[in-house]
Amino acid sequence: MPVLELKGRSIAYRVRTSQRAKRVSVRYSLGAGLEVVYPKGLRQPDPAALLHEREDWILSAIDRFGDAQAKLPSRQYREGESFLFLGASYQLKLENDASRRQITVCLADDVLKLFLPAPAPKDESERIRGAVESFYRGQAKKYLPSRVRVLAATHGFTYEKVRIKNQKTRWGSCSAKGNINLNLRLMMAPDAAIDYVIIHELCHLRVLNHSSAFWALVESCCPDYRHWKAWFKEHGPCLIL
Repeated sequence: MPVLELKGRSIAYRVRTSQRAKRVSVRYSLGAGLEVVYPKGLRQPDPAALLHEREDWILSAIDRFGDAQAKLPSRQYREGESFLFLGASYQLKLENDASRRQITVCLADDVLKLFLPAPAPKDESERIRGAVESFYRGQAKKYLPSRVRVLAATHGFTYEKVRIKNQKTRWGSCSAKGNINLNLRLMMAPDAAIDYVIIHELCHLRVLNHSSAFWALVESCCPDYRHWKAWFKEHGPCLIL
């Protein structure tokens, strides 16, 4: 990756092309880092010049995301850790059950309960992590496609398939073929926040960019989209498994 000096700080960045982009943009996220994104067929202006023009914003974003990363929960998969499910907090509870052949997971009141086969192997935390992720994936497969179906019918969208993924940097995406990808970690967010992401992707089936026309369409389907867009910006980094 190329490295650029911005006010005495060495910042790595990458350059990529996006078919959905309509203009050149500078982006920063915890997962992807600093990016210069060009529309297909365009490689002007020079990325280094563009980054120098926006150096104040870039350094502020890096510091802001660094502060957010420092506040992220440290996942040890131990008794008492908190996990979100549809916006509510649940405490992890571990219970040994020698009669079981594999870890099973269930929600009960305010508890995310895991039943563990005995004896516990040395890599138990990794097995617990896998079981928790599988639980969220299973819940996502039940919940998210049905919400896509309901919201698409309500607002007059058509789509092909819904796929569930564990993406690091995206809550959702869509393809030119009409397929929608949704992040299984959406199951940690409130239901209204999930609806916003789904509507966002449904709207991209009609408008493949983030133009004013796109956001007007989003607002017509989700009048409080600004609230949930800001919510993900603030809380999204903490939705981790």
